[in-house]
Amino acid sequence: MGYQSRKTKYRTPREKNAITWRNTKLISLFLFLGALVWIFKNRYEYWAWIKTYFY
Repeated sequence: MGYQSRKTKYRTPREKNAITWRNTKLISLFLFLGALVWIFKNRYEYWAWIKTYFY
């Protein structure tokens, strides 16, 4: 068996997938919150655009 440093821990594919999935969920959450803030900041512009097409 090859050399393995004591600091590196072997991770099973299941653990790697769990870490990746957690990071994906966190990034998605912050992107969603950022989009909500951006939409809230520009709500009057969007409301005017909606009124243009539906009124």
